[in-house]
Amino acid sequence: MPAVPERVSRAVLEPVDTDGMTVESIVRLLTLVRADLADALDEDAPPEQLLDHVVQVAVRMVPGTDDAGIALVSDTGLETVAAARDVAVAADDVQRAIGAGPADVVIAEGSVLRIADLSADGRWPQFAAMAADLGVCALLACPLPMPRQRAGVLTLYSARAGAFDAAAELVVPVFAARAAIAAAYADKVTHLQRAVKSRQVIGQAVGILMERHRLSAKQAFATLVTASQESHLKLREVAQRVTETGEEPSTAAQHR
Repeated sequence: MPAVPERVSRAVLEPVDTDGMTVESIVRLLTLVRADLADALDEDAPPEQLLDHVVQVAVRMVPGTDDAGIALVSDTGLETVAAARDVAVAADDVQRAIGAGPADVVIAEGSVLRIADLSADGRWPQFAAMAADLGVCALLACPLPMPRQRAGVLTLYSARAGAFDAAAELVVPVFAARAAIAAAYADKVTHLQRAVKSRQVIGQAVGILMERHRLSAKQAFATLVTASQESHLKLREVAQRVTETGEEPSTAAQHR
């Protein structure tokens, strides 16, 4: 993974007693974290690389963190999209396999979850036992403020019970917010790439029909649309079959 700049704030690295902090000092702490995180991240990096940087910087900046991972909810469960080390990936795999774990609660409730000792928590005994085998004793998880129907979670892991304090719980949403921005941008890029590819395929099919039947672009496109509607196939699928097999749209649509 790409190297992360060394610059971090002492205000972030040193444990902070939030019980004695004023509102002004808490705001200052969060401002420092945001500034340090912004300095450590390359905003011009691809979104996937930016997600990797977020978890690496979280391990460096948040005291007690041994590993960190970002997971998004997919049709098959949690999908790890970034991890500093292997433990985060394995922990996500465990939660997906058993269908239970802290991530579900964090996403459902939309709030930060700090667990000082998984073995003493009692809510997910199977996950706790398997996490212990991975060397995980404590965790700090935060939902990603994702747009629309997307959902995700940033989780910090520690091999030491009680590793995360109130200050860590206070700053972890800053990392989650940056992760959400990168994840949303990655989604946008992926959707854009799919849209461009679809337009290209449809354009190729339109060109084939125009040349073959001496049709106008509008007439060729209408032919594809009609075949798509009659077959209940997506327009892109009909167009792709026309370009790959040379079949007429009506024939290609019949071979579902």
